[in-house]
Amino acid sequence: MTRSDNAERIQPVSRYLWTLAALLALLLLSAISSLIKLGSFNTIANLGISVLKTLLVMVVFMHESGARRLTQLTSALGFIWLSILIALMLVDFLSRSPIPAPW
Repeated sequence: MTRSDNAERIQPVSRYLWTLAALLALLLLSAISSLIKLGSFNTIANLGISVLKTLLVMVVFMHESGARRLTQLTSALGFIWLSILIALMLVDFLSRSPIPAPW
């Protein structure tokens, strides 16, 4: 690896500052959405915000945009596996009948 290869990998500080600003804005949006009564849409909105934050961290800090295809495939499969687990948990939760408390 030559010196010019290392120079290409160095990112400007402004990229990290914009990422910080975006993450803080999403954090503020998440905090505000928890105070607003949206019903079941509140959970969906917060999951969407958390996915955006995760993707932002993966692209900027984990350098997924410039990674090898195998690394990108592994990251995508991790998201797919998480989606499968969440779907299975929701199926289990929604298929149960409510049992009243014994007291």
